[in-house]
Amino acid sequence: MFDRDQAVASLRQALAALGWHPPGGDAVEQHARGDILDSDEAGIVGGRGASTAARWAQAAADEGRPIAFKCSGKWVYVTPRLLSYIEGASGLHARREAETRHRKLVQMRACAQLSASNARTRAASAPETCDNIDSTLALDPDQPIPELRAAGME
Repeated sequence: MFDRDQAVASLRQALAALGWHPPGGDAVEQHARGDILDSDEAGIVGGRGASTAARWAQAAADEGRPIAFKCSGKWVYVTPRLLSYIEGASGLHARREAETRHRKLVQMRACAQLSASNARTRAASAPETCDNIDSTLALDPDQPIPELRAAGME
């Protein structure tokens, strides 16, 4: 007998192994996953500049196969469509290279967010760490700074 739930679970597992994730979530979640990109990021993924990515978006829209939409005068790219466009224009090898650049971009984005989060945490705890400064670092105002003394600039 056919078990629908088991078949769906196996198909989802196979798709996940291929790197496909079901669309969903709001735009913020999609951006965090790298499913939507701005022109600069689309240029990076495509191995070109932002202006070239904008030309691609306009050309694709003119052909009736949009890869991006305009929001406040700026292009917002849908990553799977951008990758398909690159494959159609330059072949499978170019798409694979673009996928690699996309993965790296998403990783860099995640590292940048983590660094910003860590910086905020450190800044919030800075007053506590300032109270714990080692007293040997304090300079005596009557003594010349050692580096200046060694350079003869007391």
